[in-house]
Amino acid sequence: MKNHRWLPWDRLMRASHLYTGMFLFPWMIVYAVSAFCINHSAWFLAKNQPAQRWEVVREADFAPDAELPSDADEQAKAVLEALDLNGAYRILGVPDAHQLTLLRLCAAGHYKVTFQRPRNHVVVERLRPVSAYALINNLHFVTGYGVSSWAYWVWAVVVDAVTISTVIWVISGVYLWARRPKKRLLGGVCMTAGIALFAVLVVLLCR
Repeated sequence: MKNHRWLPWDRLMRASHLYTGMFLFPWMIVYAVSAFCINHSAWFLAKNQPAQRWEVVREADFAPDAELPSDADEQAKAVLEALDLNGAYRILGVPDAHQLTLLRLCAAGHYKVTFQRPRNHVVVERLRPVSAYALINNLHFVTGYGVSSWAYWVWAVVVDAVTISTVIWVISGVYLWARRPKKRLLGGVCMTAGIALFAVLVVLLCR
């Protein structure tokens, strides 16, 4: 009777452990592989790989009207909208009266957009060539909230789900271990060793 009280929790923990992992499989692979690539970047950035360079892919005139805001972020959004390049971006350097330079983030190759104010001219460059290494690492750093695109928002929501699911996996894993008396000793040793190693490394890395 006593064990039967735990059956609903057993089912819930097993289901959450299993099905969240199955649904989030692509994202977990992306983050796992990209983290490995970043940690071993010297292996993947071999000398025989072509170096990425900025290539001009487009030039256009951009004559802002009197309603163009003075704020650099708002100007950046207006320029990207005119180029049909809405998405996540960063302002490079300090904008001045001569130019505004943006890095438009894109997993398939970032864009560098330079608005030359005196000439009302925009130059768009793209980082090429695109490699599998660059693609997987760019996906690792995709951010979504604050970008007016449903794809970025959905990606951001799924990333939040990945982080929450990781916590669920840890909790459910500890729960499932605690429910198996025969595995408690070995599991306890592993968990204690992991916590101890983590604590030692944090102390050493914070020096």
